[in-house]
Amino acid sequence: MKAFRSAVVAALFLSLPALAAPVVHSIWSSRGLYVDDNTGHYTVTSSNAVVAWNQSTNTAFVNFHGFAGGNEYDFELVGSPAIATSVDDISGIWNIRRNGAFICTGCSGTAYGLSLPVGNYFKFYDSTNVFHFSAYIDARKDY
Repeated sequence: MKAFRSAVVAALFLSLPALAAPVVHSIWSSRGLYVDDNTGHYTVTSSNAVVAWNQSTNTAFVNFHGFAGGNEYDFELVGSPAIATSVDDISGIWNIRRNGAFICTGCSGTAYGLSLPVGNYFKFYDSTNVFHFSAYIDARKDY
């Protein structure tokens, strides 16, 4: 009986680190870097981005709104749950607008570099590598 209890206690202690690993994440940015679309590559002049996701359920929200190359851009993850999430990336279906008009709807793509610390940047690319945004991570919360 003592051996059984010892085995149960050992199993509990070994599983605690796995239970403590963060699975809910969020990052914020007000410092965009670049936007790419089917017309060119542009430096972002003003932007805001919010990313929040739960690895356990693939529930995710991503929105980038910014100005670059004289245009206004919105990149939005549509539909939740996302196709896949991890500590570092979110893959799913996206809508992209330039000056309020859709330039890519139902595009598959991935935001990645999401596990990096504050001061680094994260990126989004669609599956054809035509559409892109990147932004510095200003704040993050993981739990």
